[in-house]
Amino acid sequence: MKFQPLKPWIMGNNSVNPMNFYGKLEPYLEYGAFLGLDICCDLYLANTVDAGNLYDSWRKNKKYIEDVCELTGTNEECGYDLDNEEKRWVLETLGEPPVNCYNIYFITIYNENEERLVYIGKTDAKNSRFANGHLAALKLHNPQYKQYDKRVYFGTIMFLSNESQYIPLEFILPYEKAKNYLDWMEGFLIEKLHPELNERQEDIGKMKQLSVVHIQNYSGVSDFMNDRFIYA
Repeated sequence: MKFQPLKPWIMGNNSVNPMNFYGKLEPYLEYGAFLGLDICCDLYLANTVDAGNLYDSWRKNKKYIEDVCELTGTNEECGYDLDNEEKRWVLETLGEPPVNCYNIYFITIYNENEERLVYIGKTDAKNSRFANGHLAALKLHNPQYKQYDKRVYFGTIMFLSNESQYIPLEFILPYEKAKNYLDWMEGFLIEKLHPELNERQEDIGKMKQLSVVHIQNYSGVSDFMNDRFIYA
């Protein structure tokens, strides 16, 4: 299930608020990163999943902050603080905060004996990669995969600041930098996990400084890669 990065600000304890967004927090890569595999479906159903994309979710979170500030008058000087009445006003007027996107996906093949990762991709395009036939999915028609079923897992990346504050990609400024972190994370995972259908190695950029990625599987479909640590 997609999470709402700004939910603690409007509907919780204020542990996350626009200070996390406008504070220009930098991922502290020595603390590692998290990848939650939130949902899973059969590969042929992948085009029915609303994975979203980083550009839209980044823009919607920024716009929501701006709208709340305009509506209530809150700002950086007061720490973007909202009282309970203002929170109710925001929810009645603007609705709940926007959700994040699923920014990484894993395609796997499996049978009763094993499950194997064959492709890693990112959801940075405005249109679903699966809408008109995914190249990796087409390659899985090769007879060598005939005895396997196919799945896709959609997940979310989370970094930490040097003060251990959570930093979703949607909170990295500017957008171009957030996109770079997504590109680099895709490259890092491909380099470390060697999925056979990723034919080209991607640039890992600042992920050269990354200590570890902790993968957790919340899909409820399988325990594939659950509690797996990928070290640099």
